[in-house]
Amino acid sequence: MHRPASPALISARHDYRPDIDGLRAIAVLAVVLYHAFPGWLPGGFVGVDIFFVISGYLITKHILGDLSAGAFSIRTFYARRIRRIFPALLLVLLVCLLLGWLILTPGEYEKLGRHVFAGALFLANILSWREAGYFDTAADTKPLLHLWSLGIEEQFYIVWPLLLALAWRFRRGLAWVFPGVIVASLVYSLFLVQRDVVADFYSPVTRFWELALGAALAHPGARQFAQSPRMRQTLSYAGLLLILLALGAIDSSALFPGAWALLPTLGAALLIHAGIQGGVNRLLLSWRPMVWVGLISYPLYLWHWPLLSFARIIEAETPSLVFRSVLVAASVVLAWLTWRFVERPVRARPKSHRLIWILCLSMLILGVAGFVVKSAHGYRHRLAGMMNGDPTTMVVGEDRGRLLPGCGIPDAKKAHGLTYCMRSSLQAPRYAMLGDSKAEALFYGLVRESGPDLPWVFIGTVYPPQPGAPTQDRLDQRYRLAFQTIAEDRAVEVVVLAFALRTLFPIDPETGLMALGTPPRPGRLDAYSQAIRQFQQVGKRVVFVLDHPTFPDPTSCVSGGATRNEWLNQFLRRKENARCQLRYSDHQSGTRPYQEFAAELKRRHPELVLYDPAPLLCDAADDRCPMTRDGKFLYSYGDHLSDQANTLLARELVPALRKLGP
Repeated sequence: MHRPASPALISARHDYRPDIDGLRAIAVLAVVLYHAFPGWLPGGFVGVDIFFVISGYLITKHILGDLSAGAFSIRTFYARRIRRIFPALLLVLLVCLLLGWLILTPGEYEKLGRHVFAGALFLANILSWREAGYFDTAADTKPLLHLWSLGIEEQFYIVWPLLLALAWRFRRGLAWVFPGVIVASLVYSLFLVQRDVVADFYSPVTRFWELALGAALAHPGARQFAQSPRMRQTLSYAGLLLILLALGAIDSSALFPGAWALLPTLGAALLIHAGIQGGVNRLLLSWRPMVWVGLISYPLYLWHWPLLSFARIIEAETPSLVFRSVLVAASVVLAWLTWRFVERPVRARPKSHRLIWILCLSMLILGVAGFVVKSAHGYRHRLAGMMNGDPTTMVVGEDRGRLLPGCGIPDAKKAHGLTYCMRSSLQAPRYAMLGDSKAEALFYGLVRESGPDLPWVFIGTVYPPQPGAPTQDRLDQRYRLAFQTIAEDRAVEVVVLAFALRTLFPIDPETGLMALGTPPRPGRLDAYSQAIRQFQQVGKRVVFVLDHPTFPDPTSCVSGGATRNEWLNQFLRRKENARCQLRYSDHQSGTRPYQEFAAELKRRHPELVLYDPAPLLCDAADDRCPMTRDGKFLYSYGDHLSDQANTLLARELVPALRKLGP
């Protein structure tokens, strides 16, 4: 039986606050500016966190109002969410699928299909979480990457209404729900961000506290605070200050969300709690242009990123400042058109059950369409002629299914967080490889070309720790565990070390090269020297594999008109990435400090074997390092070797490794 309705709560449901739309404007403008002009606003991505707080407040205010009036219904709640979220999202997903068909390569279109499928199911954050890391392509070439935030919101609203409805039935139960969720989720976020920042960013559990913080402001008990005009002014200006600090002090290198997320979320909470009477709320947030931007904030958020992302794909580089400015203006126009002609008409029919079914069926159809595109591998007949090589060769580890799990470390992945733990056979391994994803890409070729008489084991991702580094560091613990496992295995004769160049030297993210005289990252030389010495002291031969030439993702190595219509091709023409061709002399000069680093390791440890793959992958006589050879890609994802290349290198390296054995 429901308790009597609270008049204050019921009336609050219908109180429109223009300042909250103004706060939405700050959130969406921060995100748009960060994506379009990242150098201008380093912390602009925190706008999403502001959105979370606003959403938690508004939705919970509706839920509590319905519960107080005895009119709460899960069916009605989700019908309201569908009318709010589905129309604009359906339009954007459909347009992305159509644009993808026109301009994306098969591999790119396959990934887009996967993201459309995940977006339609509101699981984009889970997909982004799974893709993040070594297999993740550049973020700005994923047109639907921004849907991760929608995934988190909708996952929250699967649980939250039910939790509130349950708590409402118990006296004082409601008061414990808000602090309980906030504290539990925040503490877990603070714990996880130190161990896995990607998981902390995309996990719904570590984000629930942000929505619950906004939700707590809708609780009747929150209204007893900040009643005086002076306190409201203080809260209002303090909230704006915290948001400005977040926008300026946080950047992509921060351990975010974690404790850093307290700045924008508390700032948003203070502004909401200050009310329309707060100075910032009254003078800035309630300003008509801000309110207007807030009204179109949801479609603006949906439109801006696909436009920027597709432009980045077509240009094969970050578009010019003018082009990005035009795209931002276009996203504003599209957002207004979507709000005026799609969202408003749908909201004008709140009691139409047929409309809800149509929206749900449409979302299901789009989700299935995305799944079909993914299953059809992006329809490989499309645009294949635009690529510099056979797109089917742009693969690494196609035979990884033949490898066996296990590397001598019990529960390596779950207990110790190791990414790679595999072996080539049940025989005791004679050769071991330690490293990161660059090592993994080479490992498949080594196993393939070694044969059954030369069993391998691979442990990663591990990096040699700096001498004297604290043993509490989890990354260092992983390496020490890997070292101990290999060192104590008497069957292992040779240890191959392979690491990405970027982990040793700061490099230009665009070219993968460095200036002459660039020093290695602090402590790296001593760390790797100590690792080599320790393996040699226990009787292992050590091979250090230098990183190969760095290229962009091979999916950007396309050129030509995207359609059969010459007029359309004026606008839909893929430009080839200039970095898909690299001069061998530029690679040599741009990696000179790295080569000197390897030479110093050799000087300190004369028995160390160095292997440089560049001479085999490049053509020194013609002074070029190609992306393809004989029409086949030498690289797979990012700057990692393909199976074509790892086979070439293994055929040269394996005979040399055999000579190192007893």
